[in-house]
Amino acid sequence: MSKSSTRKSLAALTRMAFIAIMAFTAMATTTLTATPAAAAQASIAWSAPTDSTGVTGYKVHIGGSSGSYSQHIDVGSTTSYSSSSLSDGSTYYFAVTAYNAAGAESAYSNEISRSFPALPTTYTITATAGAGGTVTALSNTKVSTATSGSSTITSVTVTSGASQSFSITPASGYKVAGVTVDGVAKGAVTSYTFSNVTANHTISASFTLNSYSITASAGTGGSITPSGTATVAANGSQSYTITPATGYKIAAVTVDGASVGSVGSYTFNLVSANHTIAASFALNSYTITATAGTGGSITPSGTATVTSGGSKSYTIAAASGYKIADVKVDGVSKGAIASYSFSSVTANHTIAASFVANTTTYTITASVGTGGSISPAGSVSVAKGSSQTFTITPSAGYSIKSLQVDGQWIRAASTYTFSNVTANHSILAAFSATATAATSTTAGKVVFATNAGGAAFTGADGTAYKADSYYSGGTAKTITATIAGTSDDVLYQSYRYGSTTAGSVMSYNIPVANGNYSVMLKFADNVGTGQRVFDVKMEGTTVLSSFDIYAKAGNNTAYDVTIPVSVADGVLNIGFVTKISSPKINGIVVKTR
Repeated sequence: MSKSSTRKSLAALTRMAFIAIMAFTAMATTTLTATPAAAAQASIAWSAPTDSTGVTGYKVHIGGSSGSYSQHIDVGSTTSYSSSSLSDGSTYYFAVTAYNAAGAESAYSNEISRSFPALPTTYTITATAGAGGTVTALSNTKVSTATSGSSTITSVTVTSGASQSFSITPASGYKVAGVTVDGVAKGAVTSYTFSNVTANHTISASFTLNSYSITASAGTGGSITPSGTATVAANGSQSYTITPATGYKIAAVTVDGASVGSVGSYTFNLVSANHTIAASFALNSYTITATAGTGGSITPSGTATVTSGGSKSYTIAAASGYKIADVKVDGVSKGAIASYSFSSVTANHTIAASFVANTTTYTITASVGTGGSISPAGSVSVAKGSSQTFTITPSAGYSIKSLQVDGQWIRAASTYTFSNVTANHSILAAFSATATAATSTTAGKVVFATNAGGAAFTGADGTAYKADSYYSGGTAKTITATIAGTSDDVLYQSYRYGSTTAGSVMSYNIPVANGNYSVMLKFADNVGTGQRVFDVKMEGTTVLSSFDIYAKAGNNTAYDVTIPVSVADGVLNIGFVTKISSPKINGIVVKTR
């Protein structure tokens, strides 16, 4: 370039710079801006000179002090520039130069400046909430949340010197277990405030399931399981069993003071509060119904209520001209007793008294020797002034030898009548074998012997007793008491006894050849006079009537009764018929005769 051209270009730059400076000055006051963002920003603009011949671009100069620039940005031919990399809390100075294609650059334009206020200092509070609740920053939107396992972690930005409050809220069914601030326990608080914050902090909350107590109690007469105070987690369940003691029943069960009835069990579900459960009991009560027939009374009469385990006594009285015929308790005869007491009552009962006209009766005792029978046999009750006829029948091969009446022998007869009876009597029939019978059968041969209710046994006389056999009904039993009047204690210690239901029959059905036999029934008893009374039948005929072992023999004493009988059907049938309590038999021996 010639010297003259260079001089023209420089002159133009000088003019341009002047114009740019003027334009920049004019623009600087109106277009220079700083935004209040996190980083300071400034925008500047200038007008190109009116005579811009030779100008190819501009440079923006930025510095931290007036006239001293550390940044030089070539912006090309544009006439504006925005800087976004400025720092808050600093002042910046701006100027513009123009340059031509040869690289010649004008002087600086006029300088403008901009100050950016410093952003306030902030701190972070880290809030951690364990499972079962939340920690929430109040009145602050500068938060971020993340999770770690079952914990929720919230970062909260707080301006220096400000305060920040937090609420600690348990979820349903939970409660605050503990809160720590900067590692220091603050208790189970539900809120916390950081005041005049000048540092980072932490707040951490832990939670636990609520637990509630259920208190169980039981009154006299029963139990509740479990008893006492039980701890149950929130929304958990707890079951209870209510059991009355013997003789008691559940009267009521109350839950939180309200009755739920006389239930035997109860379950609390989804527990969310404290509760109580209480059981009360009452003694069972039973009824005793007392009735009396014509001719007397029972006191008290009607239906009485007796508590479990209690007692009740009754008196039975015959009216004038009557006597007590029988007293039945729960349908079982107890005899002509004048009083009865129920003790330790644990069931309903009945007691019924019957009466008969008070007429005098006498007893005629009928018995036979070997070789025949008498009917009726045994002890026969006869009303005063009436008559009683007995029929004597010899067995096959036998004839009637003689009769003994009241101890006096009289001639043989097939019948005998007691007329106008006014005293007790006795009759005994004796028989003699015919020549044919004597030669055809060996008398006294044991054809059957059994140890009733017991095992096989050999008696002192050599009789071999089978184990209890050919019986129908009854129950076997053995005692250990010493038996008087015998050396065969074992035989009398075992026995078979029947039902207590009046009229019921326990029997033995023994297969034998048709013929005539002597049946020895062996007894021993220990229950007391009038406590066991029964009939004995052989081949359908009553041979012992109202038989009372104890009355005959006393306590635990052997007592044998021999009864003649004839068998025509191949089976010897012996029946024991209940009257009072249960009949019994200790042993049976069958011999030919």
